Amino acid sequence: MKILIGSNVHWWNAEAAYAASLAELLQNAGHTVHVLTRPGTLNEAQLQKRNLRTVSHIDLNSNNPFRLIYSFFQLKSFIKSNQIEIVHAHRSEGFLIYVLVLWALQSFKLIKTRGTTRPPRNSWGNRKIYGEWTHAVIAVSQVVAQRLEHMKILSHKLNVIYYPVDLPELPIPRRSDYHQEFNIPSHHQVLGIVGRCSPVKGHSFLLESFQQLLKENPNRTLLIVYKEAEDHPELIALKNIVKSLNKNEQIIMTGHREDLRELMQFIDVGVVSSTDSEVICRVAVEFFSVGTPVVAFPVGSLPEVIENGISGYLTSEPTSEALTFTLQKILSDETTLKKLGEGARKQAEVRFHPKQFLSETVNIYQKVITMEK
Repeated sequence: MKILIGSNVHWWNAEAAYAASLAELLQNAGHTVHVLTRPGTLNEAQLQKRNLRTVSHIDLNSNNPFRLIYSFFQLKSFIKSNQIEIVHAHRSEGFLIYVLVLWALQSFKLIKTRGTTRPPRNSWGNRKIYGEWTHAVIAVSQVVAQRLEHMKILSHKLNVIYYPVDLPELPIPRRSDYHQEFNIPSHHQVLGIVGRCSPVKGHSFLLESFQQLLKENPNRTLLIVYKEAEDHPELIALKNIVKSLNKNEQIIMTGHREDLRELMQFIDVGVVSSTDSEVICRVAVEFFSVGTPVVAFPVGSLPEVIENGISGYLTSEPTSEALTFTLQKILSDETTLKKLGEGARKQAEVRFHPKQFLSETVNIYQKVITMEK
C-alpha cells in the first residue's frame, strides 16, 4: 500500500511517537510510507532518524486562509502524483484540508486517529466530516473512545489500538554500573519516574510518598529521570523542592540518557504519578517491556494499561497517601515484586507487541480500501 501519515506536530510527544512507530512498522513491512510533518521540528528529526520519508513543505497548521488554499493544492498534487491509497491523519489541525482533497480526488481512503480526550464538538460539520467523509477512526485508548460516544455515527467505524513497544531481549546488557554511577547501595530498592517535570506529572505527590516510605524502610532510593533542558523553569523548581528535602543521597535526578531502557530495567518499580492526561502513557509500557512493574494513579488510559496484581497496581485515588499505601504493598514482598515484573513483560509481549499494533492497523486499511466508493 501507498500511505501518507499526517503527523504535523511541533514537538516530540506520545502522539508523535505513536505515529512514528506506525510509519516505521509499515515501512519495514514493505509499504510505501510518507509522513507529513512540520519542518525544523523535533518530530521531523525523530522521523528522519528512523529513515522515514518526510513531507514538510505542506503547511496544514497555518491560520492564513490563503496559505491553506495553497496547501490544499500542494496536498492534492502530492497525493495524486504519489498514488496515495490511504491518508492517515494523527492531528486535528489541517484535517479539513484532507477532507477537501478527498472530495476533489475521490482516490484514497481517509482515516483519523484521535490521541486526545478532548472530544470533537457534536456539530453538523463534525458529524459530516466524521460520519460521511472519514472511513475509519482509531482511538489510542478506551478513554479516548468513550469521549467519542456522543457522536453515535462513529460506532460502526471506531477502533481502539494501543501504543506498541519494542521488546528487547532480556536482560539488556548495561552500559553502566548504576549502583556505582549513582552511588546507590546494592541492597537498596529503587523507585523510578521518567518523563517531563511539569506539575501534571505529580512529582510532588511522589516526593511526599517517598518520604513516608523512607520512614518505614530507609534502604530505598528514588531516581527521577527528566527530559527538560537544565535551564527549564519547571526543572529548576523541582530541583529546588528536592534540595529542600535534604535527601540528596536518596533522591537522585538525571537528565536525558541514551541508555534509558537499561536504566528502566535497573529500577525495581516504575511510578506514574500523573494527575491528568496520559491518554497513551508510553512510559508505562516501556517499563513493562523490560520487566519492571508500574504503580500509577488511576487517570487517563492507565486503568486500561495496568492490570492490578498482574503488571503493577493502580492506587485507589490520586493522592500521596494512596500512593504510599500501594507502593508499600509491592515493596514489602520481593516475591510479589518479581511476579509483577514477569507479568509486566508478558503484558508487553501480548497486549502491546508491535506485530499486533501493525496487524490491527493494516486490517483497518484493508477493510476501508475494499469499501465501495
